[in-house]
Amino acid sequence: MTDARHGWRINAKDSNVVAIGEKIHKVLKCEHITKSNDSVSQRHEKLGTQRIYHYLEGQDVQVNVHSHDRNLSINKLVKDKGIITNQNDPWHAIKKVKVPMKRVSAGPKYLKEKSWSAQLEDKVESVATHFHWAVRNCEENPKELKDVLLNIVEHYKNNHQKCHPDSRCKRDTNYEPKRIVLSITIAEKLLLGVIRKSTIYTHPEDYVLAKDTCYVESFNNTMNIFQDKRITFRDDNYQARSQLAVCHWNENVDRDFTSIWNPNRRNAPRSNIGKKNYKPPTYHYRESIWARQINSFY
Repeated sequence: MTDARHGWRINAKDSNVVAIGEKIHKVLKCEHITKSNDSVSQRHEKLGTQRIYHYLEGQDVQVNVHSHDRNLSINKLVKDKGIITNQNDPWHAIKKVKVPMKRVSAGPKYLKEKSWSAQLEDKVESVATHFHWAVRNCEENPKELKDVLLNIVEHYKNNHQKCHPDSRCKRDTNYEPKRIVLSITIAEKLLLGVIRKSTIYTHPEDYVLAKDTCYVESFNNTMNIFQDKRITFRDDNYQARSQLAVCHWNENVDRDFTSIWNPNRRNAPRSNIGKKNYKPPTYHYRESIWARQINSFY
């Protein structure tokens, strides 16, 4: 899994492109790209990804699946290689689905039941939940993923003929919908339009494996400890801080935890998986770096 992090917030001089292994969750390579390499910061991620592939090929590492947060230039780069499966992070795509859902579920009174419908006002988060479930239960089949997404409309019309056999609406004979049942054509049309225009529906092949990039996003947070985006660093200093962040991450990622705290928040059911209370991080890499520095004098 890969992602880019810019050193500044706008038109950054420096950018980091990091590759993390899906199973070991450790940084395989972190490339530092500057404007001296390419004057356009928007192209830094592609250049860094090309360097990462060159490095992995030199180390005889075969990439089978490449997941990222849907940078179109990276999509093309991966697909042009032919032998690598390209996957995009569904979380970013589903987050964008909420924007048009909010637009069709509320608005000015004179546009009610025209560009928005009151029957959709309670379905913003629940539709996002349906998208998450569909991506993870499509059996890696793009057509099945599209069919499950289209069935969202039928589900809210209280027609559960095509719903999954394990869903409660199918198993429970006394099931009653918690959401407003769709009964007018405009509400169905608006919801169907949001689904059909979503990236997951138009490009289902890029989401069928449900590969997320949460570890890359977490690494970027670790990078903020060493590289504050409000401060400008010279190239050597920026590179050194990047490598320190890699050392810190590789030593502490997936470390042991002492307990799991479950908040049981009723309004956020997906957060009920629990939050781990990790042991304090270690800094043995500092001793290793210092020992190498001392030994270099002899």
